Amino acid sequence: MKRKIIKLTWIVALSLIVLTAVFGLYFYQNAESAEEVISMYLPKAQSVMNEDGTLSYLGIVMNNIFACAMCIAMGCVPFLFLPALSVLSNSMIIGALLGYGAAAGTMSPLPAIVFGLLPHGIFELPGFFLSMAMGIYLCRTLTMKLLGKAKEEKILTMLNHLAKTFVLVVIPLLIVAAVIECNFTPMILKAAGIHS
Repeated sequence: MKRKIIKLTWIVALSLIVLTAVFGLYFYQNAESAEEVISMYLPKAQSVMNEDGTLSYLGIVMNNIFACAMCIAMGCVPFLFLPALSVLSNSMIIGALLGYGAAAGTMSPLPAIVFGLLPHGIFELPGFFLSMAMGIYLCRTLTMKLLGKAKEEKILTMLNHLAKTFVLVVIPLLIVAAVIECNFTPMILKAAGIHS
């Protein structure tokens, strides 16, 4: 099980990178569509901000834990592979932000990724990738069970493994990422001359 989930995590990561690049290119050429996606994303972004415009540590942690938990929970619905929608939606949002910023001349994609995303992303993204992979694995296992093709897989054992991984791996990654995002990413962006 562990090996399969790790393999799925790498597939999810690669898929998100490729899809983000595709969406980024599309939105670079279609600014109006990017504006629509960004306008839908803004309320969510504002929900993790303090009144003074700074990032809320607690808001980011709770938002990310909830999002990752939902990625796994969506896997409880067999056949539909709903966690894959998280891969699609996240790559579309990131692609829209990068593509629109590049088209408007307000953001250079490479520095934005290196200075604005990677400092906390090296912790946050693996947490999301792993959660998406666990959700997909859960959906696949339940689907195979219903089709009578995964008799050796014990559901309770699998759920226990997923819960432990979420608590012991995903949540700590998200906590560390939030600390970096709130305290260090703004300083890194300022030092790099990028407005956050």
